[in-house]
This record gives sequence, C-alpha cells and structure tokens, in this order.
Amino acid sequence: MTRKTLLFISQFAEPGSYSRSTWRRIYGGDDETVMVEALIDHLGMFDRLDYRGVKAHEGEPLPADLDAIDGVILGGSFASVSDNYDWQREIGGWLARWRETGKPLMGICGGHQMMSTVLGGRVEKIPAGPEVGSLAVTRTEAGQGHYLFDGFDDTSPFFFGNFDRVIEVPQGTTVLATRPNLPAAALDHGGNWVSVQFHPEMTCDRMATCWAEVDPAQSARYSFIPGCERMVGNFIAGNGLA
Repeated sequence: MTRKTLLFISQFAEPGSYSRSTWRRIYGGDDETVMVEALIDHLGMFDRLDYRGVKAHEGEPLPADLDAIDGVILGGSFASVSDNYDWQREIGGWLARWRETGKPLMGICGGHQMMSTVLGGRVEKIPAGPEVGSLAVTRTEAGQGHYLFDGFDDTSPFFFGNFDRVIEVPQGTTVLATRPNLPAAALDHGGNWVSVQFHPEMTCDRMATCWAEVDPAQSARYSFIPGCERMVGNFIAGNGLA
C-alpha cells in the first residue's frame, strides 16, 4: 500500500518579531515542523505516513505539486490574519488551490482563522481580551457526533491562546463547538476541511512559552492536558491518511 503524505505548514511568526532564545529550552525550539513530527511519532503513526514540514513564514516554498500531498495541517501564528504579510498572502493563495482538490485540511488557531477568511468568513479581535488557558469547549449537536471529537467529552480541556476569533463563519460551514467569547471554537467547513481555535497539537510548556515575551503572567494559566493530541490523530485517521 502506498503511504500517504501529510504536510504541516508552519506560520509561526513574522521573522524578527520575537526572540529565538526564548524557545531554546523547548523541544524543537521555534521550529514547529520538528514539534509536529514528534507528535505524529507519539501518536504511533509515523511509520504509516510520509511527513513533510514547511516553514512558510520563513519563506520556504509551499509544494507546487498538489498531487504529491494527501492531507495538510495548517498551524497557528503569533501574527494576526489582518497583518497581511507576504507569506500570509502566499499561504492564502495556496489554500485556495488546495480547496479545489477536495483533499483534507486541518487548521489550528491562526490556521483556523486563515481558513475561515479564505472561505469568506470574518475574524475580529476578541473584545474581552485574549482567550488563555486550559479550557473546555461546549460542543454543538453537530460536534457531539463529529469524528474530530472522538474520545473526548464535554469536560475535555484544550489549550487556548488567542487574541482574535472567527465572528462570522463562512457559508456552508458548521459550528462544532463554542466558548462564551468564541462563537466558532471548532468548525467543519465541508469538503474535508476542519479547523479549531484551540491547540490540540501543543504541550503546556510550549503554550506557556508563547506568553514569555508577550505577557509572562498568562503562562500560569496552563496545566498539563493528557491526551488532547488525540484530536490530531482523529484528523489523520478520520481522513485515511494513516
């Protein structure tokens, strides 16, 4: 059987906008492609798929041959979708082409917001301030039976750390989960595209480090969450990628 290829697109941050030394004690440092590779290995899926990582925010080119990719995970970002950096426009254009293939995509945090924007939704700053911490979501009826939430229940927490939110979902998109300040915490966009505002791929130490330069006091809001990474596994397995 031919192994499927999973692409992870990192859009970590605008180069020069943060100190790389802050990340040196964290596995993989600021290179999230290394972190996601380790996550796939942890899930026991590494020997069942081929993995590629691209640091799009650093100018690494996205694959021109879409036939060579079977599924995509689009990571989060310190940048807002409204920043309109060159690399964000490159990702947006690439996503429009990827949408036409009908193949699966999972967006996380900033990826969730970019996907929603590409599809015609609207993103805004959260009026109450950033959503931070290890927090549970409220699943909608559609979310209760969705494959993305297999193995999770109504008390399952996830890592949040975001200043922006999707306030208007794209046409044809189904809301899977909400929070009081987040009317679209998890979405199914149809066409094998799903996205979440939270970070199932992260660990509490990585989330805490995210705030080290921005607002160190927020780092204490994170606690260890065993098993939240299973959601990434649900995406991979649920789309036949491994």
